Amino acid sequence: MLNLLVRYSSTVFEQAPLSMPVDETRANDVEALMHIFQVGQRMGWPIYASEKSLYELDQTPDADQRAELLAYGTQLVDPEGEDVPFANDLGRRLIDAPFTASLPDPADRELIGNAIGLDCDVFCTCDRRTIVKKRDQLRQLPIRILTPPEWWSQVKPWAGLWL
Repeated sequence: MLNLLVRYSSTVFEQAPLSMPVDETRANDVEALMHIFQVGQRMGWPIYASEKSLYELDQTPDADQRAELLAYGTQLVDPEGEDVPFANDLGRRLIDAPFTASLPDPADRELIGNAIGLDCDVFCTCDRRTIVKKRDQLRQLPIRILTPPEWWSQVKPWAGLWL
């Protein structure tokens, strides 16, 4: 999701039209994020990234894109937050937990553990091939795993209260 926030920042944060052609799924993700962030800004919702998120962003091959992603992602990490040590530890523990074993990527397990440890209500992802596809097998986790359009559909009925 952080990739979309950086790549399509003018659309998400300034409601500008998409400047490049994208497939329908990507367009729906970006539009949903635009609405979510518009409401979230008025509500003061915190949006978090974990230290593991920064590590993954740092693996981006393109140096310019990596710098942009890290510049944005760093703003979403609270290194002084009281929940950060717990979130980091929980993320590491979920890598080998049997109830997250359905996720093939250990990094995905860790990221979800970080989100739980940071007391997030939603883990928003565009990773439909693995995380979203397997989320029905993750029902024991105390967090909702949603795509941006699914998250927006949860927020939309209440959005008028804050706009």
